[in-house]
Amino acid sequence: MKVNFNERYQPRNQLRYIENALTSEHLASDGRYAAHSGKILGRKLNAEGILLTTSATAALELALSLLHLRPGDEVILPSYNFPSAANAVLRCGGQPVLCDIEGVTKNLDPESVAAHITRKTRAIIPAHYGGISCEMDLLVRLASENHLVIIEDAAQALFSSYRSVPLGTLGEYGVYSFHYTKNFSCGEGGAFLCKVQETLLEAEEIRDNGTDRARFFRKESKFYSWTRPGTNHVLSEACSALLYSQILESKRILSRRKAIAEVYQNALRQGSDTIFQKLQPMKVPVFMTPNYHTFYVDCASLADRESLRLFLLKEGIDARSHYIPLHLSVYGKKLGYSPAQFPVSTSAAERILRLPLHTQMTEKDAEFVAERVIRWAKKR
Repeated sequence: MKVNFNERYQPRNQLRYIENALTSEHLASDGRYAAHSGKILGRKLNAEGILLTTSATAALELALSLLHLRPGDEVILPSYNFPSAANAVLRCGGQPVLCDIEGVTKNLDPESVAAHITRKTRAIIPAHYGGISCEMDLLVRLASENHLVIIEDAAQALFSSYRSVPLGTLGEYGVYSFHYTKNFSCGEGGAFLCKVQETLLEAEEIRDNGTDRARFFRKESKFYSWTRPGTNHVLSEACSALLYSQILESKRILSRRKAIAEVYQNALRQGSDTIFQKLQPMKVPVFMTPNYHTFYVDCASLADRESLRLFLLKEGIDARSHYIPLHLSVYGKKLGYSPAQFPVSTSAAERILRLPLHTQMTEKDAEFVAERVIRWAKKR
């Protein structure tokens, strides 16, 4: 049996929406489908102030642009992470400060964050790994006590929640991704969430080449002009139409992903002590509800992880490791970080193996994968 790591969900009406967008007189950006997508996202997240962007990276850059960073300003983020947030900090003139993660959720460790706060720190970027929430109460308290801004990197966490509050809405700014690999995809795309209307208007102008064109289209002014430095982070109408078709079926997408994850959890939970010596299924803390973006197992060692990965690959199962921590990367070393730093991040990179999880899978597929994982553990 062949089980792919990821397959994109194919909404029933996607071609109709895309065709409507392509034949529209307003194809470039911020048309009907962008408005529809923003409205339905706002309703589901119980939030206003959502701007669609070309990627989550663009949304991160937008959030950091609003901080008006000066040379030497620092922004804290996890080492176990994709480079987007660190790149955005650098591009906006700041200095990324890496921290370690904690072992259960693979998210920012509040103690490591607290140890890295200095008088130069301006913001914290918690990344909700795999759609599982950071311990936001502690991070929000740290930010408040030190007068810092929180930019939630919820790229993997759309429709996940922390204590029943949607992720991306707990900080000053939230960021989402609609990349091909995410639960809800338009190929490439993202969203930026901002709570303060005045700041949202500034973000709107930065996102649209530093102009007040959006106000002009809303008939709030007779013309538009260049108002501030900016760039083009506006999502096209065709991509917005594709995104709209996915968000309309969010309940079905989440339900299918949850069903696959529960097969994994139930099967692996029944494993013997021998199995648990070789691997542990991922844990979801009781204080949060995931969107089932990923399901991984923690192997006992790098050797075990690679042994299991290769075993599954021979069985037709595409299971994958994940990030090289930023402090171990080529550029991380240029920033002065050493391999000995952030041992939990290093351990996660060596031990995590992500199992296939997508809407095109059946429960039978998931049972097959889980059975092969257990078979490996019993023989190892």
